[in-house]
Amino acid sequence: MIRVFVLILGAILLPGCASHTGQQCQDNFKTSGSLFSGKSFSTTADLPMIPAPAAFDRAYKALMREGYRIESSDAQRGAISAYQNVNFSSKTAPLNLLVEPLDQGSRLTFVFVASAGLYTPEAGARDYFCELVAQVR
Repeated sequence: MIRVFVLILGAILLPGCASHTGQQCQDNFKTSGSLFSGKSFSTTADLPMIPAPAAFDRAYKALMREGYRIESSDAQRGAISAYQNVNFSSKTAPLNLLVEPLDQGSRLTFVFVASAGLYTPEAGARDYFCELVAQVR
C-alpha cells in the first residue's frame, strides 16, 4: 500500500520537477488557444547587466537577421511588432517583443501568434524564443 502511494506521489511530483530547465526562456514558456482558434506562444527572460537600450537594439537586429519584417518599433517604449509571411498562404505570423528595463539589466517578453489553421510545434516555438534570447545576450 505504501509503495503504491509513493509511486503515485512520485508520478505527480516528478513531472513538475523535470519541467524546470534553469533557462528562463524555457521555464516561462506558455501557450494558449488551439489549432482551430489560433494559438499564442509567449515567454519572458531576464538579461542581467544588459541595459534595455542595448537589449532593444540587439533584439531589433536579431529579428531582422531572422527575416522578420518590422511593422513598427518604439525604442522609448521598448516595443517591436514584427511578422513573417507564411509559406503558401496569404497569412502572416506576428511576433511582438517587449524590452523592459530592470534595476540590473532588462527583461524580454515575446508573444508569437499562429493564426487558426496554422500548426506551430510548441517545442519549436520555445526553442526559437531561446535562440533569440541567446542572440540578444
